[in-house]
Amino acid sequence: MHFHQKTLSRKIQISGIGLHSGKAVDLVLVPLPADSGIWFQRKDVPKAAPILASSANVSSTVLATTIGNPGESVSTLEHFLAAAGGLGVSNLKVEVRGPELPILDGSALPWTSLLRKAGIRTLRAPGSCYRVKKPFRLEDDGRLIEVRPAAALSIEATIDFPGYISSQTRSFAFSRSAFVSEICPARTFCLEKDVEKMRRDKLALGGGLDNAVVIGENGRVLNPEGLRFPDECVRHKILDFMGDIALAQAPVIGRFTLVKSGHALNQRFLRELLNTPGLVELASDGREPLPPDFSLPALSVASVAMAT
Repeated sequence: MHFHQKTLSRKIQISGIGLHSGKAVDLVLVPLPADSGIWFQRKDVPKAAPILASSANVSSTVLATTIGNPGESVSTLEHFLAAAGGLGVSNLKVEVRGPELPILDGSALPWTSLLRKAGIRTLRAPGSCYRVKKPFRLEDDGRLIEVRPAAALSIEATIDFPGYISSQTRSFAFSRSAFVSEICPARTFCLEKDVEKMRRDKLALGGGLDNAVVIGENGRVLNPEGLRFPDECVRHKILDFMGDIALAQAPVIGRFTLVKSGHALNQRFLRELLNTPGLVELASDGREPLPPDFSLPALSVASVAMAT
């Protein structure tokens, strides 16, 4: 079954706080025609040029993924891009008044809800995807990303933060409904011991218990509502990875293994995967993971299973 590109049915806007800047951010999502891609533009910077959401435009991976040049860059893209990719939306413009996207609740759930509220419109143009042809592995100081050829997208992730988060492993076989219910509600997380250092470095100035899971010693969760899933942290690593590889500008189909991955390693891996001859091929005969009339579950924070 062939699949087609998608955009939004109408403009839609949202406001929130930037995680690292702590500043108020206004954002508008604008539909674009087929073969446009996803673009970001700083509307608070006079004459700022639109920036294509591409791995070639990544300028920083410090605690978030940033694209663009200093003064016109846009940061903290990964949750939004994961939501767009998870729903198959590949043509739109993000007009943002601020240096980063709003963090919202720290997951991709509000972004997914926003995109669905705007309406997702199927275009006549066929979609394309990258299919992995050969195994590829990138290791760095105990961290690992590996991919093998497969007929569908799957991701297995492992994390380990001794004394804070025990080793967690999660396997995820992609479908749009599984993404919405299993991955997109997982919030960003940090260790309590790292919060003070981030604030000294003028990072996470907008962070709080309403938009991040904070883990104390021996796995103590500081958030009064607890976790959305017992393994919420490793699920969020899958979310971040999906957002980062969305900068390939087309879905990457393969079986991925992640061990202690992060934004920097994700982007190194993606660049080498795309730029090394023979590892992937761009195919326009990719199959949609689900038929075009698939039904997504209605989902809100209240409907996510809470676990302490």
